[in-house]
Amino acid sequence: MGEHIQWVTHKGKRMLFVNCARLGESEILACFEEMKHELLKERSGPIVLIDISDIDMTTALIGKAKELTAVTKDAGIKDGPNAIVGLTGLQKAVAQLFGRGVHFADSLEEAKDWLVKEDDKRQKR
Repeated sequence: MGEHIQWVTHKGKRMLFVNCARLGESEILACFEEMKHELLKERSGPIVLIDISDIDMTTALIGKAKELTAVTKDAGIKDGPNAIVGLTGLQKAVAQLFGRGVHFADSLEEAKDWLVKEDDKRQKR
């Protein structure tokens, strides 16, 4: 795996951490591509945490995110709990209109705790 994507454990839960904070568009596109391959390998709807703090949201990034969602859906991968950190007020408001099932957190710690809680709920179903 690349330097910006890694499997981490928080409170006993394994999650895919995609650290795109302060990266440029081409690096983020590469991260999203690598994330796609990890999700396709995992196939079980893993917990995903993405940090996009201090990035410029471009049309190319939005398109790549949509592509990623479509590819995993077409592959039959169920959505696991997903959290995104780093969106500002207006970005968060707009993203909530389209980010079905995604939690938008203000900090990595808050996001990790939310993901653990949501995965516990999912395991009980």
